[in-house]
Amino acid sequence: MKKNFLMLAVALMCFFADVNAQCCCGKGNGGMKRQPVNMILDADFGSSTDDLIALMMLNHYIDQGLVDLKGIVVDREGENNAGVVDIFNTYYGHPYIPVGLERNGVKNPRVFIPYNGICDLKDAQGNPLFKRSFDASKCMDGWKLYRKILSKAEDKSITIVAIGFATSLAQLMESKPDEFSKLNGVDLFEQKVKAVYVQAGRFEEEDSTSGYNMRAASKQAAIFYDKLPQSVELIMSPSYVGESMNYLPEDVVADLSWTETNPIKAVYTNYTCDTGQRMWDVNCVTNAIFGDGQFNMSAPGFVTFVDKGEESLMLFKQDPYGNARYQLPFDTYGSMEKLMEMRRHNRMRK
Repeated sequence: MKKNFLMLAVALMCFFADVNAQCCCGKGNGGMKRQPVNMILDADFGSSTDDLIALMMLNHYIDQGLVDLKGIVVDREGENNAGVVDIFNTYYGHPYIPVGLERNGVKNPRVFIPYNGICDLKDAQGNPLFKRSFDASKCMDGWKLYRKILSKAEDKSITIVAIGFATSLAQLMESKPDEFSKLNGVDLFEQKVKAVYVQAGRFEEEDSTSGYNMRAASKQAAIFYDKLPQSVELIMSPSYVGESMNYLPEDVVADLSWTETNPIKAVYTNYTCDTGQRMWDVNCVTNAIFGDGQFNMSAPGFVTFVDKGEESLMLFKQDPYGNARYQLPFDTYGSMEKLMEMRRHNRMRK
C-alpha cells in the first residue's frame, strides 16, 4: 500500500513538472512554441462552480500564451451572471475580453448555488468588494457577439467551448445576414469554426440521456445539433467523466489560503457549495487546449439529439467518417491527475 502511494506521488510530481514546463513556456512537444487556441467560451455562469474553476484556469492559460480568448458568451439570463465574468476577468487581469449575454433563453432555470451575489458584496468601507470593468446592461446579445467575433476570424480558426445551455448557439445558427457578415448563421459557423467542445451526453448502453444542460434547453439544443455542419468537429465530455472529480469545498478554501480577497474564495465562503456537483466543465477546456493526448477518446461517429424535454437523448452511432467523438471515463489515477491540476491552478498566486 505504501509502495503504491509512493509511486502515485512520484508520478504526480512528474506530471505537474511536465505541465508547468509546457504552460509556463507556451511550448508543446519538441520545445517548439505553439500558437494559442483561438477560443470562444459559452457557459451558464450563475449556478455551478465548475464554470468558475474553468474560467480561472482559462485566465491562467491566457497568461501562459496557450489561449487567445476572443469572447465569452453567458447563456444564463441575468446581468449579474455577466457581472460574475467581469469580476473574474478583471481580477485575473483580462478585463478587455468581450462578454455577451443571453436575453432570450431558458426562463428561471434551476440555480444550484446563487453565487452571482458576489456582485453585491462590499468591503469594510462599503465599497464593492471586487472591481468591475463594464456595465453588464450594455453587453451585446450572446448570438450577436458570436457573429461579430466570427466575422473577423480566419477561416476554420475558432474553437468553441460550450459548457452551458445551447441557447445562444441555436440563435446563432438561425441568425440572418447582418452588419457583421453577409452569411447566415450556419454558413458563418461552418466557415469560421474548427471545432466545438461540448459538456453533454452519457453514451452508455443503459443510459443515453443528454445531460442537464441539454435537457434544460432541449428545444434550442435540437436546433443546434440539427444545424451543426458535419465539417465542424464535435468533441463531447459526457457527464460521467467529470463525476469522478470531486473538488471538495474545504479543499478549495485551503488552496486559496494565500489570499483574503479572491472571487472563488468569496463564492465558497459566502454560499453553500457542498451540493454534490463535480468538475464537469473543466474537461472541455483542457481538451480544447491540450488536445486528445490527456484523454481516452471514442472512435468517430455521428450524434443525433432527440428532443424529449427533461428526458432528451443524445444517440451516438459509430462511423469512420463521423465528425463526433467523446471522452471515455478516467480511471482513479487519471481523475486524480486532473483534480490536482485544478488545485495547482488555484494555488497560483495572482
